[in-house]
Amino acid sequence: MLVMDEKAKHEAMMKKIEAGEKLESPDEITAEYKEHLLTLMIAQADSELAGAYGYIPWIEGAPTVAEKLAMANIVKDEVRHGKAMYDLLDRLGVDVYKLINEDKMKHRMQVFYEPIETWADLVMFNFLMDRAAGHQLKDAIECSWGPWSRTMIQIEKEEWMHVKHGETWVRKLAADPATKADVQRALDFWFPKVNKVFGKADTESNKEYQKFKLKQRDNHDVRVSWYEEMTPLLKSYGLVVPAITVVE
Repeated sequence: MLVMDEKAKHEAMMKKIEAGEKLESPDEITAEYKEHLLTLMIAQADSELAGAYGYIPWIEGAPTVAEKLAMANIVKDEVRHGKAMYDLLDRLGVDVYKLINEDKMKHRMQVFYEPIETWADLVMFNFLMDRAAGHQLKDAIECSWGPWSRTMIQIEKEEWMHVKHGETWVRKLAADPATKADVQRALDFWFPKVNKVFGKADTESNKEYQKFKLKQRDNHDVRVSWYEEMTPLLKSYGLVVPAITVVE
């Protein structure tokens, strides 16, 4: 059987995508589709590990033994999510060892370089960033690449468990006059940084992702969903929520 040429492969692939079917084999996808798929999956894989690294110091720094266990469990979850993503990349022929040992800084988002200096910082990062990840993962669940879509279902459930941890602590700190100012400062610090993680609005690359159903929405639409979901919560805690901005 002759290998399908790229044009015929593209047509067959798009027919499945437009019919709402999942692509399952590397043989079904074009080089262009694979390039876009790898860009998104590598970014997520690195973010899972980078997120875990940020929580590690707080196993020691958490205020109670119960919270030390909670931090350890979040680290375990995030590393497991990272492994699941790197396993998917390995199956697509990516040199995973090189990626995590030599090329990791090429893909790391700026938010992971920011210092987490206090418990209020940590739980606000937890509240905002894990919630942002949850909104992004909703798009990945609906993506056209079947192996990624299925992996995201379990990861998304666990990310929302992490969100609830941050939510509990932000509410608790905001209710205490002794710590309310600390949590407001943490919100003011982290909000603009997490606002940027969704990426630029209305880009050509994002239109390509949507064409291939690797993303379902524009980056700014996901940002707006995140903002609209968390703002009523933060206001109910008596916190002042910064204005959302379009990243261009």
